[in-house]
Amino acid sequence: MRTINAEYVLSKSEIRILRQLSKGKCSLSEIEKALSLKPALLSQNLKKLLKKGLIQTTGQGNRKFAYFNDTKHALLLRDLLITYDHIDWQNILTGRTLEILFQALTPEVHHANVSTATLWRHLKNLKARGIITQTGKEYKITPGFSILIEFLKEYQRFFAQKLAKALSEGAVILWQEDMEFLIRAPKNAKPPTKDFHKTATSKFQEYDLPLFSESDSYFYSKNKKQIQPEDVILHTLLIEPKNTRYTTYALLLLKKTEKQLDKNYLLQEAQTHGLKDQVNSMLQFLKTHTQQTDQALPTWNEFASKARDYNVVIA
Repeated sequence: MRTINAEYVLSKSEIRILRQLSKGKCSLSEIEKALSLKPALLSQNLKKLLKKGLIQTTGQGNRKFAYFNDTKHALLLRDLLITYDHIDWQNILTGRTLEILFQALTPEVHHANVSTATLWRHLKNLKARGIITQTGKEYKITPGFSILIEFLKEYQRFFAQKLAKALSEGAVILWQEDMEFLIRAPKNAKPPTKDFHKTATSKFQEYDLPLFSESDSYFYSKNKKQIQPEDVILHTLLIEPKNTRYTTYALLLLKKTEKQLDKNYLLQEAQTHGLKDQVNSMLQFLKTHTQQTDQALPTWNEFASKARDYNVVIA
């Protein structure tokens, strides 16, 4: 996660409330007494937890109760708090430490949004608790904390789905890494924020490659300001990485824009998306006209025929 989404940051007060609820359903008065919280502060934190899909509230007579939701990420968090009751989660599942834990889910990806000093300070604390292991510059969550790993993944999926539904009820997430994801949505979808970027085959017309579809593809990212041709190529592959049809479309755009492409950026982003081998094979394919059997590539004759259809010069 390159930039932590403020909407799902957990506070120390929220974690304390969740720890209390991990013992079972509680009335609000019981929570106030156990945690020495004022009603207004408790109400504020409960609203945040409701938005995060972690709790539910119900009323019985004059009393109001709170309890863990039955969403997958909520149940995983409850299990985490119960199983590792000795861990001070209020100092771990919050702020920068939570961000670093998300980043540890993809240790092979370089994350640049945390300063080195901040990173090492938090890693030291996480390693002291046995949560993180480190080899060289690579760090990851200890396998013994598998519940934590699953919770973090499900927590990201929950918010990705929530954001996708804000675009359209008919939106489908095709690929996700951290809090960046590729979505297929109906043509009439209206992006709710500037963080939704039209991409993949939906951008091909801008490169004089008219592909028509009943849906549009969007890439959600809080970091990208615009979608470059390299991104369009990669996002097209991400729709179905092993599908020769989408590889052929990506090859057409790769050939069409090859003189303006930044190959270093293309390969760097391909590495991030798990597509580096496929992109290297595509570059080699355009150079040698030879298929690699382990990649979803068309034959050269098939590609040449499709290139003629779209007026892409390949000679």
